[in-house]
Amino acid sequence: MRTIIISTTETSAKDEAAIKAVIAAFAEAWNAKDAEALAKLFAEDGDFVDVIGRWFKGRTEIKQSHAQALVSFLSDSQMTIIDTPIKFLTPDIAVLHSTWEITKQKSPDGVHGLQDTGVWTAVTTRKDNTWQITAFHNTGTVPLTQA
Repeated sequence: MRTIIISTTETSAKDEAAIKAVIAAFAEAWNAKDAEALAKLFAEDGDFVDVIGRWFKGRTEIKQSHAQALVSFLSDSQMTIIDTPIKFLTPDIAVLHSTWEITKQKSPDGVHGLQDTGVWTAVTTRKDNTWQITAFHNTGTVPLTQA
C-alpha cells in the first residue's frame, strides 16, 4: 500500500483567508443586525452555544436566537474581531479561537455603553468548496482580580 502525502501549505493560506472571511462576515452580520445572514454562515445542522451556555441546534434555531437578541439588548451593540488563529485538523476541517469585543451592549435596566469581551471556539468545515461553521462555542472573558 502506498501513502500519498499532499502538501497543504498553499491551500491552507487560501483556506485560512476564507475562514477568516467567514468570521468577519459574522461580525458584519451582527453589526447590521442581520440574523439571517449570520445564520447562513453555519452548516444546516450547525451548533451554537452562546455566552451563557444556551445550546442552539441547527441553522433555524441559530437564526431565531440571534434575531431576538439583536433587536433587544444587543440592538445598539457593535462587534469587533480582535484575532483569529486557526489550526487545520484536516484540509477540510479547521478549529479556530477568535477573540472579540462588543461595545454599546445594553444593561438589564436599558442603559447603553456596556463593553464585553470573549473568545469563540469554532469548528469550520469545507463543503462544496465553501467554508462554514459547524460548531461554535462563545465564552465571555472575566478579568482576574488582583489579590
